[in-house]
Amino acid sequence: MKQIYLLIFIMLSASLLEAQPLKSDQEKKLADLRKIQAMEMAFITKELNLSPDEAQKFWPVFNQYRNEIKGVAKDKSGNDQLEKQQRMLDLRKKYREDFTRVISQDRANKVFGAEDEFKTLVRREFQKRQVEKRQLEPRKKGF
Repeated sequence: MKQIYLLIFIMLSASLLEAQPLKSDQEKKLADLRKIQAMEMAFITKELNLSPDEAQKFWPVFNQYRNEIKGVAKDKSGNDQLEKQQRMLDLRKKYREDFTRVISQDRANKVFGAEDEFKTLVRREFQKRQVEKRQLEPRKKGF
């Protein structure tokens, strides 16, 4: 009897999956971005050894920092690259102080290293997947 229910469940699940429309490229990118953000949260939480209480206080501050950094990075008003880098450095210094209000000074100093390390891991994984994708693609003749 259990096998019949299991078989019906599997068949219904398969038919429901087929009935769902495929996600658009933009929806896929957004879903991928959310996965990466979740992985980053887990990575940084682990690297900083945040307790649940600390994480609850830390992540709103980090997200505010991230939004401000993105704003500086996207700012097209000035062409001076050094000025942009200085503004980013100033923000990092400001937020290091904000992080120390939530976590210890030692761990606040590690925030940016953990962030950079995660970016490096993501970049390497992306490059690895690009190489694998190129190896799987059939070679085009004549070029």
